[in-house]
Parts: sequence; structure tokens; C-alpha cells
Amino acid sequence: MKILAVSGSSTGQKTDHMLRKVLESISDEHQKELVVLKDIDINSCQNCKGCHKNHLCVIDDDMREISRKLEEADAIILGSPTYFDNVSGGMKNFFDRCLPFYFSRKLEGKKVGLVSVAGFEEYIEYDKGGNCEWCKKDECADSVEHCLQAMEYFCKHVGMDVVGQVAAIHGNPEAQDNALVRLGGKLT
Repeated sequence: MKILAVSGSSTGQKTDHMLRKVLESISDEHQKELVVLKDIDINSCQNCKGCHKNHLCVIDDDMREISRKLEEADAIILGSPTYFDNVSGGMKNFFDRCLPFYFSRKLEGKKVGLVSVAGFEEYIEYDKGGNCEWCKKDECADSVEHCLQAMEYFCKHVGMDVVGQVAAIHGNPEAQDNALVRLGGKLT
């Protein structure tokens, strides 16, 4: 079995921790790979509509290799930090470049897990009782939920089956390590 994790993080820290934790929880008898979008060359979609008919992108960059890996994967994990209630720019660009899969349906039925982290732990405001002001207003939880919904919406459009999702708030992905391990079990 092949499991491919795709990180939309621009720092390689908290989101990547979550993805690595899921991959580590999966037996070594399976092939596992983490693709970090910030480290590869993926240009923006040019809206040339070439993929509408032949289901292949005409842009010659690293997305061709990533597309091959997506097709070969039995399960996929998508991870993005939450930026303004949404996925990162790198992940959104990746989604745009996956348009050929909408037409080809080559990802249809694949299991996918989603992970996201939100919040700036260094900027959390607390009330006199030590409770997080952001959580009282549900800002942090709502924000990460919107990010996960964006990823879920993408998965729905290309036909992948979301088997689970894990959200971390306050910039603390380690707090979700047990949930990440459980997500790994759902993918195999």
C-alpha cells in the first residue's frame, strides 16, 4: 500500500509534525512519502483549459510528478495550516493544479485524511481566569474548521473519500498526537 502526504505549510513545522505523526503511525510495511509543496516547483494554473479535454496539465513543472504519485497512492493525507479561515496559498495552488483529476476521476474512491493547525500560541489572549479569549469567541475553532471544510470540498470534487480529519488549535499540534495516530489507522 502507498500512502502520500501533501503539506501546504510554508514553514515545515506544525502542519508537517501532524503529517509525520500520521505517517509514523502507519506500519513500515507500507510505502510512505511526505511531499512538501514549498520545496517543489508548482506554477499557477494558467486557465488554458487544456486539461478539460485531455485530462492532463500542459504546464511542465513538478506537478507532473506529484500527479503521478497521487494516482499511484492508495491513501492520501492533506495538511495545511489555517490562513485567514482557509488553506495556505501553496495548498490552494496545488488544488487548482489538480483540476485534471476533476475531469479524469483518477482519484475517485481514494481514502484521504485531513489535518490542519490554527492559532498563534505566542499571541493568545487570556482572561483573568486563564481561559483563552479566542476560544470563548470560537474564533480559533471556527477558523480551523473552515480550513478543513475547504480541503473537504476539494476532496469531494475530485471524488476522494474523507475518512477522518484532525484539527489542532493554539498552534499546538502535539496535543492531537493520539488523534493523528487514530487517523493513520483509518487510512490503511
